Amino acid sequence: MLEKVAESYLRKRLRFGIKLGLERITRMLEIAGRPQDSFLAIIVGGTNGKGSVSHILAKVLSEGGYKVGLYTSPHLISYRERIRVNGVPISERAFEELVRWADEIANKIEREEGFDAPTEFEILTLVACKHFADEGVRIAVMEVGLGGRYDATNALSPILSIITTIALDHTDRLGSTCIEIAKEKLGITRPHVPLITAEHKFNVLDLFRTHCCIHKIPLYVVGKEVLWRKLSASPEGICGNYTTWKGEYPQLSCSLGGEFQFPNLGCVVGAFELLREMDIHITEEALRNGSKKVKCFGRLDVLTREPLVVADGAHNPAAAYVLSRSLRTLFSYKRLGLVIGVMRDKDVHGILEALMPVADVAFVTQSRNERALEATKLKEIASRWGKPTYAFNSVLEAYEAARDWANRDDMICVTGSIYVLGELPEYQNITLSPI
Repeated sequence: MLEKVAESYLRKRLRFGIKLGLERITRMLEIAGRPQDSFLAIIVGGTNGKGSVSHILAKVLSEGGYKVGLYTSPHLISYRERIRVNGVPISERAFEELVRWADEIANKIEREEGFDAPTEFEILTLVACKHFADEGVRIAVMEVGLGGRYDATNALSPILSIITTIALDHTDRLGSTCIEIAKEKLGITRPHVPLITAEHKFNVLDLFRTHCCIHKIPLYVVGKEVLWRKLSASPEGICGNYTTWKGEYPQLSCSLGGEFQFPNLGCVVGAFELLREMDIHITEEALRNGSKKVKCFGRLDVLTREPLVVADGAHNPAAAYVLSRSLRTLFSYKRLGLVIGVMRDKDVHGILEALMPVADVAFVTQSRNERALEATKLKEIASRWGKPTYAFNSVLEAYEAARDWANRDDMICVTGSIYVLGELPEYQNITLSPI
């Protein structure tokens, strides 16, 4: 089974859809000998920011001398991007062998034990746990795929849980209000296991506090137990003064750009303090070096300068509004061209409502993902804002049209979905490099 065959196999598993529930992954992990018991796990959930937090935290731990697993989703180009040890993606050979191995376990529980067919994400979670065990990983940072309570990553027993923020997304599965969604995401918590959050909405925080009180969960809130003050913010990174219940970290820098990274870094600083209290020794130097060196593709990436091209994977209204603010406050340009494609199951109107007012022209498109909204339908919705709007059947065509339109002092923003970004030529040869 070559890597392309392994990836094709996983894509075929997508036909089974998203099946929330822990029974399949729990059983597969049992048959595999519980590889997750060989390492410590940190589970990172939330609507937005969890990918950034996962990458920063993994880099800090790696700089601290630990062998660190990082499991994230989705990917830009290759499934192998999702599974890394100290920033290095799983090798082609290991990926091929472990996907074949996981397929045998999946077939066993489906055909011999009567389980529903395991999903793509469940197979990948099993592969990640086995790879981390095989590589002797000490700590694994596991990013939640969807929700929390019934996500496959929640089959692990974390030493620390992080929930970044709560916003409306996946409302068909998680609930139609932030409170309903928060209840699902709180499923990754455990009694007596600390929880860090950057959530700030009063009603959601009240729910968090009540939940943590009932279940005896120590709660640490960015904005209370972890304070930060902005010093500078640019597309190239941020710098701020951070203060915790344990100490002060002046002029702490992070290489991920945008003001939205300040609370994300706050989650990492809180995790840094709690892990040290658990006798996981990490120096302040490791915190500073990891934050400064981290890479995370698809988060306010500046791809070219003339014209200025920025790519961001914003895929829900909350993330789109943050991106809109970043475009207005962090960049200088004459005109803005928006290249955008979204998934059918997203709040398309909400995403466009955030981004279309700041755009001068829109080049709407669709990725090759089977969940992509057709470009013609996206154009119909986007045209309501009265801006020139053009539809293209491929991301590359839309991107090339935008580049033909742009002058040297204009800006192009590519957004709407990680899957759209994954079809840009600038990403094709870099996503499997060490981070």
